[in-house]
Amino acid sequence: MTPQRREPPDEPLLDGDEIQGNAVPGFMKPFMGLAMLTVDDKAKAKAWFGEIAGQMTTLEQTMESRVKVRSHRRLGPERIERLGQVPDGVDDASANVAISSGGLAKLLAGGEHAGDVDAFTDPAFSLGLAARSSLLGDPTDPSAEGNPANWVVGGPGSEPDVLLIIGADREEKGAKLFDDLRKSATESGLRLIYDERGHKLDAIGKEHFGFQDGVSQPGVRGRTAREPDSYITPRVIDPSYTPDAWLYGLPGQYLVWPGEFVFGYPGAGADPLVPGQINLPGPSWSRNGSYVVFRRLRQDVAGFWEFVTEYANGLSKRPGFEGISAEWLAARVVGRWPSGAPIARLPDGDDEKLGVDRLANNNFGFAAAAEAMPLAGGGTSNGWPEAGADPVGLTCPMSAHIRKVNARETPGDFGGRRASFNRRVLRRGLPYGKRLENPLGLDPEHGQRGFLFLCYQASIADQFEFLCNDWMNSPTNPRSPSGNDMLLGQNNVPTANPLVARQRSATVFGREAAAATVATGGDPRVDVPAVDDFVIPTGGGYFFSPSISALKEVIAK
Repeated sequence: MTPQRREPPDEPLLDGDEIQGNAVPGFMKPFMGLAMLTVDDKAKAKAWFGEIAGQMTTLEQTMESRVKVRSHRRLGPERIERLGQVPDGVDDASANVAISSGGLAKLLAGGEHAGDVDAFTDPAFSLGLAARSSLLGDPTDPSAEGNPANWVVGGPGSEPDVLLIIGADREEKGAKLFDDLRKSATESGLRLIYDERGHKLDAIGKEHFGFQDGVSQPGVRGRTAREPDSYITPRVIDPSYTPDAWLYGLPGQYLVWPGEFVFGYPGAGADPLVPGQINLPGPSWSRNGSYVVFRRLRQDVAGFWEFVTEYANGLSKRPGFEGISAEWLAARVVGRWPSGAPIARLPDGDDEKLGVDRLANNNFGFAAAAEAMPLAGGGTSNGWPEAGADPVGLTCPMSAHIRKVNARETPGDFGGRRASFNRRVLRRGLPYGKRLENPLGLDPEHGQRGFLFLCYQASIADQFEFLCNDWMNSPTNPRSPSGNDMLLGQNNVPTANPLVARQRSATVFGREAAAATVATGGDPRVDVPAVDDFVIPTGGGYFFSPSISALKEVIAK
């Protein structure tokens, strides 16, 4: 008999002065600036990297900024009172930089590290986003908006070498830092080919479709110091409530070993409490670096809400779906209500207080009923209806976006819970463009709005691309019966019939089925088809975010 573990896992100490801070723990600021540049003068560009290396914001500095904001805000339902507020005296602006495979080849050519570009083993990084676009389901028709030939940036002939990322608490300071760094770059052998600003749309942090974004970020294991409370991801569960207190940061927030996101650290193992092998899928100097994916995504807000409104109006007349609304159907597409409240806990309607309650809005699973967790400061994460078991998607459809990208504790096509752990990414990014106040009315911006998506991982092919190719775009994975991710999935399946090529389908159960424990043939269900994509790729690239030392000692030399 295996003895019960009596001590929490020994988590690694991360190099807080080396890792760029938007990777871990993430800037998470209400203002963002992105710029893409190409290298025209290698010598001048290398000198520029040496000059700015000390200006790049580290993990340690980002943690300090995050702590100041966290201390002002709360975790429970009362958090709504301070949402969107930047505490007095907090005015931080942060910067990070990343380089594409082609950019590394230019910068390292002719030097002692020239051959190191080939040491990066990820085929996606080596080939770049435009070359891999069709694998993500992007349109192959050269006339389609989402085809790389028509991208704003990153398509053939406009591939970037460098990605500059700015995050700030207040736009004025962030814009100044953005302007200063762009100016110094263009004066130092780099040419600006794209820049854009992102911003929060409201206090909650909704994206343009109207849903809170970023609720279910994974927690990163690791510490910044040897002190017990120096975890990267705060721990709020009573430490005596094991093993859950060792599995989660916030209730429902699984902790993932840092090697899944940052080079040179242990990744996920067979046992979530035991570190796996150390991941270093690049040259020795790639330690403390991460791969970065940038996707500029245009959102067809009017098209999405016209679709769910029209379909819900017809569906509401069917037995088992009486009285459903467009918001009800949209919540089944996403898996959450607009506030962020999970339909697993509130299947019949939204509640903004649950949506912002970080002690409860992510505390649910699918395989079994969730339980309230005792908190370190006393009390529990209870106070809301508990999420029941939903293994076949009677409440939260199998095709819901949150289930397609995070299987949680349910087994999937690649195994059990570990399969979900080593497919996670750290999502960053903000919306761009003006909010469409009435999705069914006139649009003065003519649809020009969307999301500047960023994510960090240790393997683009096995994490970001896997989520897109094998789960979001699959009608059967990660678990069958499933359906396509109707929100973000692209489904460019080669076929002679263009209608079939774009069609996606999701199964939605009516209210009677959602209240049942086992699906039967008599339960009300409907397959909801969609032809149009509601999210259209319009640019991007694959990059590597080096450590501070690598910027100084490899890129700049």
